[in-house]
Amino acid sequence: MNLDQSGQHYMIDKKLIKYIVDEAMILPDDVVLEIGCGHGELTKELAKKCKVVAVDIEDYSVSCKNVVFVKGNILDLFAGLYEKYGFNKIVANIPYNISEPLMKLLFKVNVELVLFTVGKNFSEILTTKNNRIGILVNELYDVEILKVISPKSFRPMPRVDSALVYLEQRDIDIVDKPAVIYKELVMLEDKKLRNALLKILVGTKKDLKKKLENPLFEKKLYQLSNKEFIKLDEILREIK
Repeated sequence: MNLDQSGQHYMIDKKLIKYIVDEAMILPDDVVLEIGCGHGELTKELAKKCKVVAVDIEDYSVSCKNVVFVKGNILDLFAGLYEKYGFNKIVANIPYNISEPLMKLLFKVNVELVLFTVGKNFSEILTTKNNRIGILVNELYDVEILKVISPKSFRPMPRVDSALVYLEQRDIDIVDKPAVIYKELVMLEDKKLRNALLKILVGTKKDLKKKLENPLFEKKLYQLSNKEFIKLDEILREIK
């Protein structure tokens, strides 16, 4: 597969790779998932610190100590790899065309730290609370753009700037109610919002049904437009 067709741009900047590994604050007992490992430039540096589960759609088969290489599409493999290896961090230079679907999978698991390069435009979506992905990620994680990255740091070079984004999982036990509700809603994404919220929220069904009369609750979570998601967020914040 041509790299441009795969949507993958492999990182070649050694200073940037060192910076990423340092920012990941890796401990010996961590298990790191790396998505889009390519020839293993980042993989080998991560593997000096801990066990790495390295995934790529191409058969690069990175072979070195502490590395488990898996060939395939991460969108198909993600849940199974999490169950099998229990990775607690993700450090990755992801194919930009899987950014949003990967985030939807990420919301369903408990990963304490995510450090990945994405397209600069998508990094702005993640840091803005005016869209559904931005609202979700900011409820569930502390989000920071660490660095804007030039196309020259990759081969082949992408047509746009990239950004290194840092996500640290928030403690659901101490955050405000919307975050707790969202964490459960993403697990019930196949249900209509009304039915999902009746399972999640505490209270008499009669009282809750009245609060959930808005037609948007007939939709499933990811069927909402950004405007509808903002309205959902407002309603959830009003529910005691």
